[in-house]
Amino acid sequence: MLCAVCCVDERVVARGVKKRVCAYKSMDTFEALHKRTVELLAANTANYALPAVENDESEEESEVEHLGEDGLYSFLSELHKNDAENTVGGMCDNSEQVKSLRACIRRMRALIERYNLCSQTMNELRTDYNFVTERTCSLHHACDQMMAHQTQIAAGAEQIHANLYYFTQYENIIKKLTSGKISITGQSFTQLLATIDECLTFLRAHMYYKDSALYVAKYEQCLSKAMTAIRSGVITDLQASAAAVAERQTQIGVQHTYSDDDTFALLYGVFAAKANSVRAALSVAEHRFANVPEFESMAADCHHAYFSIRQQLLTPIVQKTIQELLSRHSDSSCALTRNGCAFLLRLCDDEFRLYKQFFNVAGEEKSSPRSRSSSEPPSSLKTVLAPFIVSLTSFDDFIESFCRLFYDVLRPIIVHNPHLETLTELSTILKVEMIEERCGLMMSVLNPQSVVDPSSVSADFEGNMLNPRSGFVRVMRELVLDIAERIFYRAVLYAENEIANYQPSPGDLAYPEKLVMMNNIAKELSNKASETATSTAVATCAVDLNCLWYPTVRRTVICLSKLYNCLYPGVFECLSRELVTACCDSLKTAADQIEKIIAEKNMRSQGLMHSQLFVVKHLLILREQTSPFRNSPPGGTWDGQALQRDYSLDLGKYKTSAAQLFHDREHWFDFNSKNAFLEFLFQVPISVSEQLGDFRRIIDARLKSHCHTLIENTANMIIIELADYMNKVEEASVLPFSKTAEAVRLYFTLGKGDVDIAKEPLLSAANMQNFVGQAYRKLTHCWPEILSAFNLYIGAKDTEDILLQPVKKRIVDIFARANVFASKLYDEEQKQIASVPLSEQIWLVLNAA
Repeated sequence: MLCAVCCVDERVVARGVKKRVCAYKSMDTFEALHKRTVELLAANTANYALPAVENDESEEESEVEHLGEDGLYSFLSELHKNDAENTVGGMCDNSEQVKSLRACIRRMRALIERYNLCSQTMNELRTDYNFVTERTCSLHHACDQMMAHQTQIAAGAEQIHANLYYFTQYENIIKKLTSGKISITGQSFTQLLATIDECLTFLRAHMYYKDSALYVAKYEQCLSKAMTAIRSGVITDLQASAAAVAERQTQIGVQHTYSDDDTFALLYGVFAAKANSVRAALSVAEHRFANVPEFESMAADCHHAYFSIRQQLLTPIVQKTIQELLSRHSDSSCALTRNGCAFLLRLCDDEFRLYKQFFNVAGEEKSSPRSRSSSEPPSSLKTVLAPFIVSLTSFDDFIESFCRLFYDVLRPIIVHNPHLETLTELSTILKVEMIEERCGLMMSVLNPQSVVDPSSVSADFEGNMLNPRSGFVRVMRELVLDIAERIFYRAVLYAENEIANYQPSPGDLAYPEKLVMMNNIAKELSNKASETATSTAVATCAVDLNCLWYPTVRRTVICLSKLYNCLYPGVFECLSRELVTACCDSLKTAADQIEKIIAEKNMRSQGLMHSQLFVVKHLLILREQTSPFRNSPPGGTWDGQALQRDYSLDLGKYKTSAAQLFHDREHWFDFNSKNAFLEFLFQVPISVSEQLGDFRRIIDARLKSHCHTLIENTANMIIIELADYMNKVEEASVLPFSKTAEAVRLYFTLGKGDVDIAKEPLLSAANMQNFVGQAYRKLTHCWPEILSAFNLYIGAKDTEDILLQPVKKRIVDIFARANVFASKLYDEEQKQIASVPLSEQIWLVLNAA
């Protein structure tokens, strides 16, 4: 584009020169045109090969229009002609401007050649640079690969050297262990155990290395030797402490009891001095090998040695202390039990405190998770040793051995104790004071019947170690069960001899005289103290006084209250059934005697009412006093196993089945489903029913039965004759198949509708009036006495209303039946003769009394 522009400029300039040479006359015009032409060429050159601008086109159009089409054409024609002439004549060759222009053209061409040469050179340089750059990058990449390979080789060499460390340490370790000069409490021994742990961990994680299995066996041998060294050191220290104590005891020459200060300091001070070294040695091994079988075996041996040595030292002292307590409290088994248990609990705490100084207890120190998980080998030795470890290293078994000494002394005393009160107090001391109160909430995790799971030995071991009194509780619970067995035996004898076979005195059967006397005394005291603040307490109803209870009821309630807190739920439930059943039987026997005594003095119905009121009164008292025992006793819950299951067998179907068999003789040999023999064989002849029974249900059942009897007897005191009469006339008027001939005759007579009431004495209005009047007189006369008797025995308005409401209803129902019968058979005159009172009148009499 630049060359084209230069060529255009050259031609334009040449035309201008030729124009100036030829047109001398019009020089001014030519110069103006020349200048204008140069400007136009410059403008066109500036916009060469570019889109035309509208403004330039408009200017050119305006200029062309200004020059005029004719003048411009003539001028250009002339100019072209002159230019051709000048060119032919060679005028342009002599022009300086043309020369200069040609020089510029040559220079431009030279520049263009240089430019092309430079471009070619640059392209060659660029190609060479790209080639060199590519080769350089390849070289760098190759160098990086070589450096990485070198680094990998160096790391592999270092790794090999590091791995060889775990193989080469065996010789150093075995030399130190076999030298016999290493101290188990020194820093070197700690470092040695750490090295063994690290080597075993690494080799077990890389079993695919050559000789890994061989070196694992070698390091396990080293570990076994290290554990043996620890075992020997610990046992040596323990034996040295025991020897020091024995030597001191020999010098003293007198066997003291546990409570002596010198004995206490000797038993615990000497051992405490060795505790730090033993604990340090075991802690080092436990930190690394807590779950390794070799360590568990070593720890079991150390625990066994510790407990054996302590047991040998303490057994004579504990025996002497127990014998001293036995001689001091020979007259009081309760004091012996309380002081003996206090001594054992103090022994538990002291021994556990010393035990914690020697060994790590669960919850105090935890080994590192790395060593626990990595150093544990996949061996079945742990499962094999689990029962052995748990049985010999249990602190509970150690304490239990001392508690057994006290158990062997106390159990014969309990077995030969005939007093039920003493036995219940002993059970309360052991069960409530010692196990529940003294041992506290930590006893709740104890389960004496639990079975150790070998797969979780450490967890069970730690759980038991948290409770230093578990062994004591285990033995005391056995003793409580022995006491409960003795209590059960004595309670059964007590229920049989003192309750069921109780022989009442005349004063025990003086009913209702005793109640009347106590009510009179209470009224007199109430009148005297009416103005004092204690009048309410003095005027308490006589039936609420404990002294008026029948002796068997009082004994039963007292016995149950003592047994409630000292026995387990199942034992208490069984005993309570025995006691309550015996008490109810004694009340029934006493009621029969009271009925006979009152029947000899008054009417028989009075004796029935008072005897039943006596039973109901005491059953209500027994039910109320045993209501606290309806809840689960402390330390236990009721369950279905504690409840007695009563089974009843109904053999009545045997008779029916046999009768049906002989009745269907014609079907004996039928070959179908109606065969009599098949029906007899496949029919269930026995009916078995099962019911859960406890003392509460026994009381409720007896109370319900006696209440029904009381209601029936009380109502019969008033309406027995009228009720019998109404049953006869209703049976005669309704039932055609009555048992009596007179009733059958009356039924057919009444059914025909032509009966003469006056000719039938049974149905006469006078006869009705006789029975109704007699019942009404008894109602007005006996009902106040009945209310007084109920108030005298029961003494609670609500309970009296509950018992009297059915009596009232039965009385009103009988009179209502008489009214219905009279309204159906009698005319107005006969109704007036019968004079049957209405139900409303009877209710008024019953409620007004």
